[in-house]
Formats: sequence, structure tokens, C-alpha cells
Amino acid sequence: RVLLLFSFCVFPGQALSQQPGAYVQGDVADAGSNAPISKAIVELRVPGTRTAIASTRTDRDGRFYLPNVAAGSYSLVATHAGHVFAEHGQRVAGAPGPTLVLAPGQRIMDARIAMTAGGVITGRITDRGRPVGLADAVAVKAVWTEGQPSLTAVISVRADDTGEFRLFWLPPGRYYIVGMVWDVANSVGTFVNSEDQDNGNFHAQRYVGRAVFMRATAGGIGENEAHLPVFYPGTTDPQMAKAIEVQPGAVIKGIDVDASAVRTSRVRGRVLGIPAQGGQLARTTVEARPLTTVFNITPAQLPTAVVAPDGTFEMPYVAPGRYVVTARAGSDARNPGSDFIGRAVMDVYSSDVANVVISLSARMTLSGRVVIEGAAPAAAERALSSLRVALRTDPLLPNTTNNGVVVNVDGSFAMPDPAVGTQIVPGIPAGDYRILVTPLLEPPTPDEVIPPTLPPVLQYLYVKSVRLGDVDVLNGRLRFQGQPRDS
Repeated sequence: RVLLLFSFCVFPGQALSQQPGAYVQGDVADAGSNAPISKAIVELRVPGTRTAIASTRTDRDGRFYLPNVAAGSYSLVATHAGHVFAEHGQRVAGAPGPTLVLAPGQRIMDARIAMTAGGVITGRITDRGRPVGLADAVAVKAVWTEGQPSLTAVISVRADDTGEFRLFWLPPGRYYIVGMVWDVANSVGTFVNSEDQDNGNFHAQRYVGRAVFMRATAGGIGENEAHLPVFYPGTTDPQMAKAIEVQPGAVIKGIDVDASAVRTSRVRGRVLGIPAQGGQLARTTVEARPLTTVFNITPAQLPTAVVAPDGTFEMPYVAPGRYVVTARAGSDARNPGSDFIGRAVMDVYSSDVANVVISLSARMTLSGRVVIEGAAPAAAERALSSLRVALRTDPLLPNTTNNGVVVNVDGSFAMPDPAVGTQIVPGIPAGDYRILVTPLLEPPTPDEVIPPTLPPVLQYLYVKSVRLGDVDVLNGRLRFQGQPRDS
């Protein structure tokens, strides 16, 4: 037998007691009419997460009660069908509110959550004048960077058998509507809840069933045709799209999209500077990626090719648009960064393209130093350790990250960073870039996104200049055509 002995010690004058719970009471009301909202779900969440610590529903008068809540920091949020996700104390619809800090036994009796009514956009998707059932309609938001849009999907639905769609629960704001006719049995993810986040359960249910029920009912396409995402009122170019302003509770009708198939083009070109590998020219591939895209729904938007021994390549079906064409040669999984790489910008319109030339070069390194003027050494070191230097492709490539490298306390930095230890990091491909110094100098963000608060050590700093040799590239592009001699 095993005998477990426990020893307890009680200190005189101290009693074991539990801290009293806090109490939160309040109401949920419509921000426009001030009318109470019944059956809204009210939750106390862990800040920055969707984890609910306590939850309840409002009564017919919009009142809610959250008793016996453990002391701590929370986000007080509300959700309701037809309204935009809301937080207690938020200043703008959809923006985060302040953290609610509850002390033991604290009683809050008047916590109000104002909810903004969502808007509705309805319309029809057609192909050559005929309605398209099971096509996708998507509301997207755009952030413009140097004339180039970066698009983010907010809410999507599928059209019914008559091509009609209804986008609902839209937060107030400026949207572009995209209609998509799939040439295969597929669809985009579905965003249908009041928090503008993909609802995994509903998304999964859409894919249950025979593939034939997921195929759009449009007419067929020719060998040199493809369906593309089309922006309202009927263009594949987002710069020609018409924006729609959605006010709280508004119902906007007649947003019809002509998503007819377009003609594809044949692209030919040549790759220069292919290195030798094993006594012959290295295997070289070419891929084109659109500079502006929301969804890729056809292979014609992502064309690829294998380069012939004479350096030529051909892509027979390329959708209209602006692309960055990238060629790679000599890739070796055992030695990342050993490949040769080159890029070129290509415009494809209504005719074939036959003059794309891409020059390959080895990857390069970049080093430099960040200097903080007028700061004491100790303050400068604290500021420098909070900075990262990154390169952003110019023009901006979709779905790229700008992780950058850490600035050392002496202000030095290197790309790739040798401090990563045994990890092998590829060097920098030749091309055009913009310098980012985060978090002081970053790409633009949507208007409704609140920029992060700078740490105190950086709040009075700004980027004055970025120099490569004698050239200031702060407001211009940094062009890599060969290994920099003075960086």
C-alpha cells in the first residue's frame, strides 16, 4: 500500500475566502433609431479573441445582465442578425472598443452597446445577357497604394437560379461588387455573419453535395475564352469599377453585373542568362501573377510555362490584365537561394504578346545602418531595437509579406539576416522595391482599420531619409540590378 501524507498550515488571522464576483448590466440599442434590440447575444470576451467568458441574450427591452463575473479585463460585445458586430465604447462601427476592466465586487449598471444596422445590396449576374445561377457575388473593399488597389473580400453570396443575389448585413462603408462565373464546379468562401468573418460551419455546408449543383449555369466558353471576376458595372479592371456607398440600414437595388467570358491571349517571350547546371542549361520555369486580384477562378489568370532549351517560352491562354512575370532557373531544395531569378511587368489586353524578355541574375544581399538624429545613446538603442527594415516589391505583388529584418542596437541591419543561425534564407531577387521601416513607415491601411499605437520610444520619430549611396530613395523606388557596392 502507498500512504499519501498531506500537511496543511493555517495562519492565524487569515481566513480562506473567495473574491466577490462583478456584475455588468446594460442595454443594446440601434445606433440610428435608439430602439432597443431584443435577442441580441452579449458576451464578455478575452480581449483580442473570440473566447467568451460569459454570455447572455437581451430581453424584449434590450436589457442584459451578466452576474458573478470574475475580476479581470474583458471586451463587452454584441451580435445580432441584421446589425454589425459591436463593442461597448467603440467610436466607429466595426472598430474595437476599449477594454472593460472589472474589479472584485464591482457593479456596472448602465453599459450601453449601440449597434449599427447592416446594409443590403441586390442585383443580377448575367453572361451574354442570360442570367447565371450559382454565380458568386462578392462585396470587396479597396486600399489604393500608388494607384494600385489591394482588395479584401467582406461578404459573399451565391446567385439563385435567376441570377439574382442579395448581399446582406453589410457594415456601412464603400464597396466594390464583383460577379464571378466559374467554369468549373467551385465557389469562393462564404462570409455571412455579422462579424464579417468566414463562418466555417456554413462554408462547409455549401460544399456538401454533388459537384453538378455547384457549377454555374452559364453558357459554354470557347477554347480561347475564360470567365474572370467582373466588377460592377461590367469591367475586369478594378480602376474602372464603380464604388457603392452603403449607409446604415440602406437597401441598394439594381447592381447588375455583366460577367460574360473574355478572350484570352497568347504570350511568347525569352529568358536570358540561364545558368548551366550539370553540363547543360538549368531547368527554367516562368509564371505570371496578376498585380490586382480578388479571386483566381481560371488557370488563365495564373499562367505558367517551361522554358525551351533555346530560352523561349509560350503561354497559350492568358487572361487580360497586368502581370508580373517571374522566371526561375537552377532551383535546388537542398540549397535555398541558389536559384537565378528575374522579373518583368507585362500588360495583356485584347491581342497576343510576343516580346516579353526576362533577364536572370543571382540573388543579392543588402546591408545598411539606421541613424537616429539628436537622441541620447541609451534612448537611440531602445528605439533601434523596436524597428524592422523591409523591402516591398514595386509594383506591389498580391499576397506578399513584408516581414523584414530586425535592426541591431548599433543601427546595423542585413538582408538576409545572418543572425538566423543555421536557417538558410534566400537572398534578394533583382527588381524594383520600396523601403519600409516598421512601424514608422508602412503601407497604407483601410480607413476603418485603426493603426497600431507606437511604443513611447518611437512616438516622436519619423523617417527623414533613406539613402543608397548618394541617392535618396525614401519616396522613390530602390532598383536592384546588381549587388550594391555602397548600401
